[in-house]
Amino acid sequence: MIDEAVTDFSSLSDEQFTAQLAELVELAQRERQENQLLHYTPVSETALKIHESKARVLGIGGGNGSGKSELAIMEVVMAATGVFPESLKHLAAQKFRGPVNCRIIVQSLTTTLYNIILPKLQHWKWSGIDAPGGERGHWGWIPKWSLIGSSWERSWHDKLRTLRCVCRDPDDINRVVGESTIQFMSHDQESSDAASGDFHIIMLDEIPKLAMWRETEARTMRVAGRIILSMTWSDDPAIPVDWIFDEVYDKAADKVDGFEWHNIYTTDNPNLDQRAVAAQASAWSIETRNVRLFGQPIRFSNRIHPTFTDQTQHWCFTCGKTTFARENLEAVTSMDRWRCDGCGSIQVAEFNHVKEFSATDKWPCVFVIDPHPRKPHMYLWTLVDPSDDLWVVADGACAGDPVETRKDTLAIERTLGLNVCHRIMDPNMALSSSSSRRGVNWRDEFDDAGLRCQLADDSHVGRERLNQYLKPDPGRWQPRIHVHPRCASTIHQLKRYVWQDRKLDSDRAVIQVPKDKDDDYPTMLKYLMNEAPTFRFLSGSGTVFSRLHQAGRPANEARPRP
Repeated sequence: MIDEAVTDFSSLSDEQFTAQLAELVELAQRERQENQLLHYTPVSETALKIHESKARVLGIGGGNGSGKSELAIMEVVMAATGVFPESLKHLAAQKFRGPVNCRIIVQSLTTTLYNIILPKLQHWKWSGIDAPGGERGHWGWIPKWSLIGSSWERSWHDKLRTLRCVCRDPDDINRVVGESTIQFMSHDQESSDAASGDFHIIMLDEIPKLAMWRETEARTMRVAGRIILSMTWSDDPAIPVDWIFDEVYDKAADKVDGFEWHNIYTTDNPNLDQRAVAAQASAWSIETRNVRLFGQPIRFSNRIHPTFTDQTQHWCFTCGKTTFARENLEAVTSMDRWRCDGCGSIQVAEFNHVKEFSATDKWPCVFVIDPHPRKPHMYLWTLVDPSDDLWVVADGACAGDPVETRKDTLAIERTLGLNVCHRIMDPNMALSSSSSRRGVNWRDEFDDAGLRCQLADDSHVGRERLNQYLKPDPGRWQPRIHVHPRCASTIHQLKRYVWQDRKLDSDRAVIQVPKDKDDDYPTMLKYLMNEAPTFRFLSGSGTVFSRLHQAGRPANEARPRP
């Protein structure tokens, strides 16, 4: 024990000072070791958003080593103990429920539970590695004073695989409000083993079987419990994951109430040696990187527009592809800020296709519509700037008839102040029979409603051109096409638009056909690219398609291009 009577360290001898300093360091280390939970800080903005989520079903898609399991475990630990880190103290009021029953389901009892999960909870165990310049990792998350009698042996029941925790009032850590229980199971157990009890939180570490998921839903139903799924998408076709899309991922993407999905990146984890991560990733394909580092679904690895991203990434102009980059310590200007981990080039730029920008009527706008008899008519607007770069400013859909659709589109154009100079329509649907009038096609219907459009070009060249525009341009150091965040449907589909499995035609040539799903807005962008719109042409022919809300009548037919 440090001599509290000693207040003047200058009076100590060198030996006494050294001894007391060593004792102080030991006490500080022990305090942090036994109260690590209080010192927890989310590793990134995404991690903070995950902790702030109140979703009933929370999916966390993470790369290998991204810290996704840590996040999920932390949610369970905070709920069970009532102890919230200083960095998350503001969440206690909305998340604390008092003593709770929790369940954590891991991949394997032998390899995962005892070797990985339990050490993450034990306050005397160190997780991570020591690194020059500071620690990387943490002590176990369960505070010593959150154990029964401050003893792991009294809290842990190995036969039942349950951990009892003292639950405290977050506002008064000295007040005990009850006792929580954390039960541990594995995915290789029978789902019938999980068919009992009510749980306030169930965490599933990695991909469960559908039967185990159904049982998890049933176990949380009566107490309005939460389900937290943390996983890396499998690239093994023998592991079924399609049901996860239907049950969780797509519901979150469609903003179904109570569902959220977040991706967390391996590259954001400060407890990893990111140079080693980059070295490993340099040998992987873009698809493998997306799965293993960014937690993106393998289902989307066969994307038609793989460069499109709504997350900041890096592009190496020397390699000609997305890359992993680190800060260039020798940078003189902003142009040489990054260095490619693959080839060492400083010809590296940050890029993100989704960005805020303001609409302007000084830039001509192209309108594309895809009519449909059984689902809403879909449409989007794209601005063309003086450099002929494209800015997707808005998208929309209307379940009404062509007259209602015209009203909806004009309202959006008025609100945003768009100068629409050109309108095109899906040629396949345009010439098909409308649902309301015999012998009349959709193009005629929209013409009569006052929304006159040309037929778009359906050539596959538009897809190739779009992929070129998505790649950062060496002259601009940015892509040539940008998407406003309000265009949620366009963003959603561009990330999910994929090829069917490759097939052979009669001449044994490989053919690729897009899947008939999430294709509406990417197809409209294909039509747009086939038009090859330019600022000069559209600006010089602004009367070709007059602004309908100004003219108050159907637009004039387009004149032939020179």
